[in-house]
Amino acid sequence: VLSAQLSADILIRMGAEQRIVRIEFKGNRRIESSAISQVLKSVSGSVFSEVSLAQDIKAIYKMGHFADVTAQATDCPEGKIITFVVQEKGIISSIIIQGNKAISKDDVEAAITAKVKQPLNLEKIKADVTKIKDLYDNKGYYNAEIADIVEKEGDKDTRVIFKIVENQRLYIRSITFFGNEAYAKKELRKMMDTKEKGFFYFFSDSGILKKEQLKQDIEKINAFYLNKGFIYAQVGEPEITHDKEGIRIKISIAEGRQYRVGKVDIAGDELKTPRSELLAKLQIVKKKYYDREAVIKDMDYLQQACSDEGFAHADVVPRTSPQEKGQTVDITYQIAKGNKVYFNRINIAGNNRTRDKVIRRLLTVVEGDLYSKSKLKQSYTALNRLKYFEEIDFQTEKGPDESLTDVNIRVKEKQTGMFSIGAGYSAYESIVFTAQVSQQNLFGRGQILSLTANIGSRTANYDLSFTEPWLFDIPLWSKFDIWNMARQYDTYDLDSKGGGFTFGYPIWEYVSGYVGYRLSSDNIKDIDSDASSYVIRQKGDTTTSRLTLTLSRDTTDDNIFPSTGSKSSLSMEYVGGFLQGNADFNKYNLSSAKFFSLPLDTVFSMRGRLGYLQETGGKEAPVYERFYLGGINSLRGLRLVGPKDPLTDDEIGGLTMLNFNAEFIFPLIKNAGMKGLFFFDTGNAWENGYHISDMRKTAGAGIRWYSPIGPLRLEWGHVLDRKGGEPASRWEFSIGMFM
Repeated sequence: VLSAQLSADILIRMGAEQRIVRIEFKGNRRIESSAISQVLKSVSGSVFSEVSLAQDIKAIYKMGHFADVTAQATDCPEGKIITFVVQEKGIISSIIIQGNKAISKDDVEAAITAKVKQPLNLEKIKADVTKIKDLYDNKGYYNAEIADIVEKEGDKDTRVIFKIVENQRLYIRSITFFGNEAYAKKELRKMMDTKEKGFFYFFSDSGILKKEQLKQDIEKINAFYLNKGFIYAQVGEPEITHDKEGIRIKISIAEGRQYRVGKVDIAGDELKTPRSELLAKLQIVKKKYYDREAVIKDMDYLQQACSDEGFAHADVVPRTSPQEKGQTVDITYQIAKGNKVYFNRINIAGNNRTRDKVIRRLLTVVEGDLYSKSKLKQSYTALNRLKYFEEIDFQTEKGPDESLTDVNIRVKEKQTGMFSIGAGYSAYESIVFTAQVSQQNLFGRGQILSLTANIGSRTANYDLSFTEPWLFDIPLWSKFDIWNMARQYDTYDLDSKGGGFTFGYPIWEYVSGYVGYRLSSDNIKDIDSDASSYVIRQKGDTTTSRLTLTLSRDTTDDNIFPSTGSKSSLSMEYVGGFLQGNADFNKYNLSSAKFFSLPLDTVFSMRGRLGYLQETGGKEAPVYERFYLGGINSLRGLRLVGPKDPLTDDEIGGLTMLNFNAEFIFPLIKNAGMKGLFFFDTGNAWENGYHISDMRKTAGAGIRWYSPIGPLRLEWGHVLDRKGGEPASRWEFSIGMFM
């Protein structure tokens, strides 16, 4: 018999090239023999080896199911029969947790690895004691005592008891710094997530010491000094002491001297991009003091510049040379391009519904093309804008040889079909009811089919649309829609029904052109007797035949909540003339928006719009085609802004329009996709010209949420230049696309 401890020394000696006839197991009642066989090196038919047998004994032990393992080797005419004799560990029949009050039983059980009906493993039990202690440490119970008790229950079963004595909860009484001269302790404390016990400590984690969090705080302080030119700064390990009054943390800092940025250069292999152009875009040249974070960003920038020329494995190493005399640091970025790399296979996984071609047609990475990190980023952004996927993951791996790389794209699809109903409020409509049935990825082809109904106190609008982003499998965007709308204005009603189509095609990168046609029958009726003569003259049916040409440029990173890039469009509407109909006018619109990503997931945006309506054919433009400002999409806080009939004081809209909006957007509930914002609006509409001195102004705040029924906006606007009779502020609510 061979014991586990002496197996290497007293294995039965075997003859040369003797083979194993079979392998047998004894003593295993719960663990299948096939499961044990999977960890063995020895197999039937293989040459017997003492070394392999010793390794097999260790492998069986490592399974964690056995208290003892021995092996027997028996001679037979055909060779050797190996028998493993095992003694199974006792099974945990129950786990009892005693003394826990601050932490629930469920949380303790979730933290430990020991489970009922599993074999007893004393090493794991000891490790679980440590895990429970960590739980209590993170709640402030640093004096908590955890003991494990293992008791026999019958011949084979074992009961495990974790006995907890929580003791008093301790809070951080003080965080002190030593050696900090350049920056006050108050400034250093602000950058720490670890806080001293505050006045409202019982509502938060204020004053709770979490060691992993404290470790990250030390790293943040160290990085802060390195980003301020203290290249030799060292932040020591925190000294933690505690007594009955609480916890005290002492942090020692050796600041050293502060160094300015000296000479900056790029050396090594040359790129197609001129060295002077690369230098001009480096972050570090804009800094007064040495900044490690800027150096890291410069490394990323130069590596991307290399990768965009096909050098996927380029090395960029910053070499720093401190000049003690002048307290400056010279920085040289050393570039080693390596060999060019080409895209090999592009593999897509996880798209169970969406067809491969819907994904591939948006990729700017192409099999056989030179490697480009920028194109990988562009491809990721394009897929993200689809809103078909919860998760998108791009990974590259080495191809068949050093010059090739594979791209593995894994997506996790989300529900794209939607049925929603909702209700909202606006100052103009009062109560608004909305219902929508839509499929954003019809049959996995990337097509959109949508039926929408909006019913309010003044409006009933029904719209059916179908969108094909790639008509005839080319990037020819197309949309077809029909609608029926009835709307009550202040002094008249408008019924409109019609249909139309639009085609779009990419002209340059980020730039697309669109051409559309719409034919509608518009009827002005139920005009008030005291309405403006401008409205009265337009009573009856109007057939509007409209051709629209649009040029747009979009570099934003997201359709719903953009954080970077810009979005601009220029459109011209030609109505009547050779298109027939009995309405004649031209309408021009220019709009542009710019988005700036700021720290803490915040975004600042600016948007401007300019409009001009040209009456042609000796006819007045329909009153509903003129420009009106006011409401959630232009001047929040004001209902209607623009020219009025001097006799009736009715709003009749303008032939020119100018509108600007500025917004600061910040996260409210990240997981729910809810954001808050502050805004400033200004604008007006005029009968002719653009009068900047006459632009109205509002400001306010709001909430935006990409809800299950679509984008929701709730915003409050306050009028900054209130005129007689106007409300001081208004609430607005809408369901639909954000600005």
